[in-house]
Amino acid sequence: MGAGRMTALHALLEGLIDYAGIFPPASLDIPAAVRNYSAYRASDEAWMLGRFVVPAQRLAEFSSAFAEACCYELVTPWLLSVLSTGDAAADLGLLSSFNEGAAFLDAIELKVVNAAQAQQQLASMPPDMASYVEIASQQRNEILAVLKKSGARAKIRTGGVAADLIPSSQEIADFLVDCAKTKVPFKATAGLHHPLRSMQKLTYDESSATATMHGFVNVFVAAMVAYQGAPLEEVIDVLNEQSSTAFQWEKNMLKWRNYRLSTKQVKAARQSFAISFGSCSFTEPVDDLKTLGWL
Repeated sequence: MGAGRMTALHALLEGLIDYAGIFPPASLDIPAAVRNYSAYRASDEAWMLGRFVVPAQRLAEFSSAFAEACCYELVTPWLLSVLSTGDAAADLGLLSSFNEGAAFLDAIELKVVNAAQAQQQLASMPPDMASYVEIASQQRNEILAVLKKSGARAKIRTGGVAADLIPSSQEIADFLVDCAKTKVPFKATAGLHHPLRSMQKLTYDESSATATMHGFVNVFVAAMVAYQGAPLEEVIDVLNEQSSTAFQWEKNMLKWRNYRLSTKQVKAARQSFAISFGSCSFTEPVDDLKTLGWL
């Protein structure tokens, strides 16, 4: 997207969606996910695409599928976000045996239960990969202090294939405000297939249960107002917003209620704070944005 044509909406969406087609509810095999990602990279919406998400223990499988689907000489590099096995030594072995060519190890995603574990895991991660740490709310502030010191990033789970896996707006707002205060960037994962908070099916089964799911526009605009210092109640209000007309996309500005965020502010927040979200679908977010008339 050329800088001259950058709008507030484009600044919000650019590189926002990390493709996680291997994970539920899509649960594709790696060759199918690789083919999809390759096709998305060639689409008109490629500018919205972020990294390809793959578990560390499946990197060899990815390499085989990538070699079949892509031609090394011609492709612009794929950026991979690798899910940790939970064992730092095993991770390092799997990462070091991966041959970077037209696919680069860009980020690693870890899960920890306390600050000591975060410190231990981060100390052994490759320094040239961004580290995202999924954290439990009970120890969040202690862990965020470790992430800040280590230059690492946070990760929040925003949904799942069952209603009880969806955190409340209060929980997400607490996370966003704490990250904003400590200036720790974050990514989100799971349950953000749709732009706006709405009642949706939890899986792709016809008999799937439904639940109110968070919207990715809600989460990332909420992150931006938190980044600007908004109080917790207003961050919660953004997360709970269900009206598409409440978000007004002007050429150089996003408006929500009394907030005015310039394209420059949106871009700065995305680069420094609200990095991306993982989704097992790229087409659903794109189709929904088109249905809203935003794309």
